[in-house]
Amino acid sequence: MKAIVPFKIVNAKSRLSMLLTPEERKELALLMLRDITSTLTAAGVEVELLTTRPFVWDGARAVVSEKELNPALNDYIAAQDGPIMIVMADVPLITEKNIRDIIGSRADLVICPGRGGGTNLQFIRRPDRYHVDYYGASFLDHIRIAEENGLSSEVYDSFNISSDIDEAGDLVELYIHGRGEAAKYLRSLVVLDASKGRVQVVREETNIHAVRIPGKMTG
Repeated sequence: MKAIVPFKIVNAKSRLSMLLTPEERKELALLMLRDITSTLTAAGVEVELLTTRPFVWDGARAVVSEKELNPALNDYIAAQDGPIMIVMADVPLITEKNIRDIIGSRADLVICPGRGGGTNLQFIRRPDRYHVDYYGASFLDHIRIAEENGLSSEVYDSFNISSDIDEAGDLVELYIHGRGEAAKYLRSLVVLDASKGRVQVVREETNIHAVRIPGKMTG
């Protein structure tokens, strides 16, 4: 069983630039990737990374393509002769149980939606009869592609996998619920602020209402 994780090496997580420095964004992206690849490996999944340039990563082989995401992934899918999983590199809350549950499904396609109509994970049993179409309302597009190719599909509704870390507001979920290295690193940089109703993460020095989660969560 194999998983491919697309990973952007240059200028990772640029939409977090209002809160984190370039160096902090890079480190957070790498730690999220570490959490994800470690979880996949622990679940018995062989991991490959889809990158635009050579990249050395312990426990995973880099597949290099200069193409955009969709054609690069579709080239990869077309070369596979067995089930594969596509996992986005910004879902650090994913667990071994999530992975094992997904692999245990009998559906031809298991799809995990992200917020806003996106697709955060796909498990494809028949790569010879499938292709991807990310961006926009990709969740609906992928359900349609499965139907057009006569594939059964199952939606795996998971808070862990739907919690993609893309914008500053998403960091709250990682801060509160994360148990991996990315969450530990994030908690060393920011704190929670609930003074304005909706909880957000802020730099500690910028807000007198900022609080840290007590106990082992701060580790």
